[in-house]
Amino acid sequence: MNAASAPAAFDVEALRARYPALTGERDGRRLVYLDSACTALKSRRMADALAAFYADFGGCGGKRSTHRLSHEVEERFHAARAATAAFLNADGPGEIVFTSGTTEAANLVARGFPYDDARRGVVITDLEHNAVALPFLEAARRGEIDLKICPSHDGRLDLNRLESLVTDKTALVAVTHASNVMGGVAPAAEAAKIARRKGARVFVDDAQFLGTHREDVATLGVDFVAFSAHKVGGPFGFGVLWGRENELHRLRPWKVGGGTVKDVTWDGGEALPEAVYLDAPARLEAGVPDFGGAVGLREALAEREELPAAAVRAHVAGLVRRTLAGLAKTSAVRVLGLAEDLEKGGLVSFVPTHPDFSVQDFNIYLNNELPGRFVAVRVGEHCAHLLHRRLGVSASVRASFGPYSTAAETDLYADAVASYAREACGG
Repeated sequence: MNAASAPAAFDVEALRARYPALTGERDGRRLVYLDSACTALKSRRMADALAAFYADFGGCGGKRSTHRLSHEVEERFHAARAATAAFLNADGPGEIVFTSGTTEAANLVARGFPYDDARRGVVITDLEHNAVALPFLEAARRGEIDLKICPSHDGRLDLNRLESLVTDKTALVAVTHASNVMGGVAPAAEAAKIARRKGARVFVDDAQFLGTHREDVATLGVDFVAFSAHKVGGPFGFGVLWGRENELHRLRPWKVGGGTVKDVTWDGGEALPEAVYLDAPARLEAGVPDFGGAVGLREALAEREELPAAAVRAHVAGLVRRTLAGLAKTSAVRVLGLAEDLEKGGLVSFVPTHPDFSVQDFNIYLNNELPGRFVAVRVGEHCAHLLHRRLGVSASVRASFGPYSTAAETDLYADAVASYAREACGG
């Protein structure tokens, strides 16, 4: 890349000042936050917007009540839906279903998809988070679908194997766009082409991808995309299912209740009442919506859109390269995945190669033994049990980055890995 085409830089230190968690101390230690794959840090701006909504409004939206306050809440709710559609480059707000997160979105599709005897096959990958894997696994256990699992190799989805697993009986293919363990970016568009050649629909988990990338559903070529608000700096317990309108209308409501029906007819006799459901997205959003969650998500997405996307991508790729270089200095650990793939993502995971390197003890070390600092990473299976079973390991250590992460933080982390290895493994 020449200087003329290089992405514009952005001020990381100015960005960090927006995040109170990065500016304070806990028991005299400053936070080094390398756990953005678990959740992105929350900015003061998003938190203030959420608090202001609850303080100044806090009422039901206009589809339930009809007073002035409810209309103002409904306007903000609709604005959040429209902003989410624009963020994904969707055709319009009618393609956006608000959920409690990626898990509910996956359940909506796994439980609500109109399988039939001619098409009841589903293919997932071994890279999937439990949020996606388990809804389909349970559907298979209930006898609703025939489930196949496509393997990966070094974190790469095996497209040739995927093509062999997708048949004329396949109803749905579910793939992650970015593994929360192996890093990198999965070829979701290529997987979609394979599925479409056999007439199957495609569900994509964008929960990890959107942390450091932007999505364009208009060009991705899939039918459903899910993500959680907290992964992009929004509030917990809120999320999104994007779907093509015709596909959303085909989904059977998984949860039913208030706000999902036009009418419930009953003659007062012994015959069962009949529910007449609204069109999507309302028919898929049972119960009182999380109006505050929508407001918080809108603010978080606005902040993301203000950042130069190419510069953020280049910044995070640089942090990945720097971390890989630092970890290469110790033989006590092995990085998962291939370097050329990892640079496209936003995280680096490793497993120990020395029997005396305990990942649990290393986590304690990071939180207690570094002068004036403690490092937040994730240790365990990261809700990706299928992949850890495939790899034959019980746990891995994952460092993950956001736009607010710095080179100094990655250096401190890599040095901590090396120093712990020397203490625990003798070299």
